[in-house]
Order: sequence, then structure tokens, then C-alpha cells
Amino acid sequence: MLSPADVAAVHEAALRVLEHTGVLVQDDEAVALLCARGARADGRRLFIGEGVVQAALAAAPSAFTLHGRSPARDVRFGGGCAVFGSCSGPAFVLDGDRVRPGTLADLEATIKLGHVSSVIEFHGDSVELLDLPEEERTRRGAHARVVLSDKACEWVATTDADLDVAAAVHEVLYGAAWHDRPRGLIILNTTSPLQISAETARLLVRWARLGQPTCATACLMGGTTGPATPAGVLVVQHAEVLAALVLAQAAAEGSPFIYGGLSTMASLRTGAAHFGTPEFARMAMASVQLAHHCGLPVRAGAAVTDAHLPDAQAATESLQGVAGALRAGSDFLFQGAGILSSFNTLSLEKFVLDDEMLTAQRALGEPLSAGADDFAEDVTAAVGPGGSYLSTRHTRRHARDHDRLTFLARDAPERWSSSGGADARQAAAGEVARRLEAFIPPDDLDPMVRRQLGELCIA
Repeated sequence: MLSPADVAAVHEAALRVLEHTGVLVQDDEAVALLCARGARADGRRLFIGEGVVQAALAAAPSAFTLHGRSPARDVRFGGGCAVFGSCSGPAFVLDGDRVRPGTLADLEATIKLGHVSSVIEFHGDSVELLDLPEEERTRRGAHARVVLSDKACEWVATTDADLDVAAAVHEVLYGAAWHDRPRGLIILNTTSPLQISAETARLLVRWARLGQPTCATACLMGGTTGPATPAGVLVVQHAEVLAALVLAQAAAEGSPFIYGGLSTMASLRTGAAHFGTPEFARMAMASVQLAHHCGLPVRAGAAVTDAHLPDAQAATESLQGVAGALRAGSDFLFQGAGILSSFNTLSLEKFVLDDEMLTAQRALGEPLSAGADDFAEDVTAAVGPGGSYLSTRHTRRHARDHDRLTFLARDAPERWSSSGGADARQAAAGEVARRLEAFIPPDDLDPMVRRQLGELCIA
């Protein structure tokens, strides 16, 4: 998406922005840490020189492992294979043909669907729990994610109390020394343009000091919170994320850090941010290039859409947002399943449709096997011109190699019609019900741990 020279030029422009325009950091301790690192302050406005940025880049790891409850659940960021995460943040749920507020039951459903998925490795905070008092939502959501699945998950953190919950749950799960290795990832957003809020700065510092990974994500909207050109948006995005990186390394040198780029262009007719456009996918691809230029693992791309139903528009736009980032080499695709309406709505039907799409995208990245048995020259010689391979031992041996199970239509038209003729959305609704009915929770938590988690998060 950018030539190597253009990648370097965007990086250099962002360094000039940091040094001459600066960033506003709304927390006094963070300001002091940045000044100790070599930044210059004018009140809470920090001017960060190139040398300070380069020192932070040299300290941050280019890859790290997020350790799970078993080695099989370890997740590698920056390891050459993209981590697929589910979704996070919408307040509403598409329930049939109506949109309603999100509930704890909706969150639990997405955790179950993600747990049985063969491709989703990271659970998001998939919906706001609007059926619960605000002070209970973080604890109840954390309890659901760790009891219903043993996969890695997002630790929701917008306040110090949220981080208290994350630390306490980790201590119950792993003991007092839980932070001796990376175990919990939090995702924080900058405030565009060129600001780091007091809450984000405080949480970033606190989590980094525990040796835990942070993903700082810039979400600029071109023309409103960023320049009206994609390259200009990338310059400001890059400056914001690099400022967050410097703060993380000032708090704890060597702490794991993920570069997050989720910027897009806004419509200057309506002011709405558009995530289903090619510009979102193009900037995701460029974000991957910028992060890898800096030697950082990167979150970029997402199965997002501006559509309000899980229809052809949603499928097309979601694939566009995923495929471009994967082609560029994104390390982490969060918001990978279930999102509609420009991040505003969760759909369980779209969740399983996206799961199918992610599975296909991962398969597309696998090389074809090309050994002697694959060439099957002896089989072809035995079958000869005009023969049939169906009854050969070679075919029996490989009969299931490419039999990909799916709920999507693969039958002949007559068979599809006689079985009900369901379209993709109808088939997805049936698949949601089947997967939820077949769900079996993990059994690795002993009764004492379950009791402690209940007392911490529910009682």
C-alpha cells in the first residue's frame, strides 16, 4: 500500500509531529515519566524527540507470547500467524429483526461461540451489559470470560477499578506471582488528535509495570479527528501510537506492546465514520507496514461493516477489512466476528458467518503440499487416460483431507431446496443454535478457584 520510501517518509513525518507539535498527556505521573525519558514538557504538552522514540523502539519486543491456562492456549503476537479475536464494545444486539440493548446472556453466547471455534483464539468484550448496573459490568463480564472459556481474552479497562478486577482475577487463576510472564492483554485507545487521556495514561503505566502487554490503538476519523487525506491520518495515528509506546517503555523498559491502527475516513457530508469502505482496509494495510517498519507487532484490520444486517454488504465489507490486513501481514485482527453498524451492533448470526470467513482466510494462507504422494504419478499411471480415481487406495487415503464441514450451502440446488432452501442468514441462525446447544465449558478450574472467582466477581 505504501512503497518502502513512503513508509519511511510517514514515519519521519510522525517524528517531526512528535518533536515540534507534541502530544497532550493528561496525567502528571505520565508527564514526569516522559520527561525523565528525555521528552520536553510545556505543562502537559510533551515534545518527544527522535532519539527518545528510537530508544523506546529498541526496548520493545518485536514478538511475545501471551501465556494461557495451558500451553495449548498460549497465543503468539508477532509470530508470523495472525491472531484472530472476536469483537468488543457494541451497546446493541440485532435480535431477529429488532435492535435491543446488550445483555450478559449475549456476552455469554459469544464466549461460547468463540470457545468452540477452531479459529478464534481471543475473546473480546463483545457487548455492553446494559441489563446490569454499571458498577457490576466489568466483574460479571470477567467472570463469564474465564469460566465459560479457557482461551485468552481482553481485559476491559477504562478505570483503575477495572484494572483491579483484572489483577485480582489473574491472582486467583495463577497465584501471587501471576505477572512473572505476559498473561493479560489490555487494549487502550488514544484520544485523537494527539492526546493521551489521564485514564489511558494511568492504566498503560500501571499494566506495563506489571510486565503485561498493552495494545495502544489510534482510531482517527479522517476529516474530523484527523487530516482529510489518508496519508495525513497515518502520520497523526503513527505519532499517537509512538507516544504511547514511549510511555509504556518509560514505565517498564521491555514491556510488551502492540501497535494498534484502526483509523478510517469520515464522510464530510454526514460526519459519520465509514468502516466498510476500501479506505479502511487500505489504511489497515499501511498500518501494518508502519508497525513492522518499527519492529512492532500490530493490530490492524477487522471484520467490520457499515451494514445493519448480516447481508451481502456486510459479508463483502467484512472480508475486505480482513483480507487486506492479512495480505499485509497483520499480527492481530481484533473485532473479527459479529460486528455490524460501524461497531454499534452485535449479531450472533454474523459471528458464525465471520467465523467461517476467518477459517477460509486462514486456509488461504496455508501452502499446498507438494510431495511425491501429492503428485500421485503412480496413481495417474495406473488409472490412465479416461479412467477413474474414485476407487483407488490413494483416493481413500485422502478422502477427508479437504472435506471442510460448514453450515453454508454446498449441496446441489435440488437437495438445498428440498432441505428448506435457507439463505446464509437463516443457515447462520440455525448454526448459532446448534453450537450453543453443543457447547461444553472447560473443566480445568478446580472448585476452590471457581468459588473464589464467584466471590470476587458475583457476590
